[in-house]
Amino acid sequence: MGKQVKIFDLLTKKQSLTVFKSQKKKNQLADELHQLISYKTQLIEILKSISTTNTKKTVSEVKSENWYNLKIQDELIAINNKIDFLSIELKNQNIQVALAADKQKKYEEKKSHYARIESIEKENKRESTVPSVISIRSKF
Repeated sequence: MGKQVKIFDLLTKKQSLTVFKSQKKKNQLADELHQLISYKTQLIEILKSISTTNTKKTVSEVKSENWYNLKIQDELIAINNKIDFLSIELKNQNIQVALAADKQKKYEEKKSHYARIESIEKENKRESTVPSVISIRSKF
């Protein structure tokens, strides 16, 4: 029986590492998502600041402004796609963390169950040996 307790103890520790790795990956995804959101707000501010200037411009200035607007809008589209992707990945990672934590909890429960069974068996062995020793001594 002692083997099963050790096995589930090792499985619990292994699953604990898996939970830790999943949490770490989830935190990295969340950080990257926050960085992209702040980058997106900066680009939106830049886009607003470009379009608010109403001074007279030359043709080349208008062309360059339109080109920069187009590039910023392309970047915003790419960022929105990346934000959508990271949001989905973050949800998936949250599910992975929850599943790994649940698995770790089950291993921990089995470990404690087998440890309890082992302690009961040891107690029964001690109790069964004690009366026989007492009965042998009482005969003499």
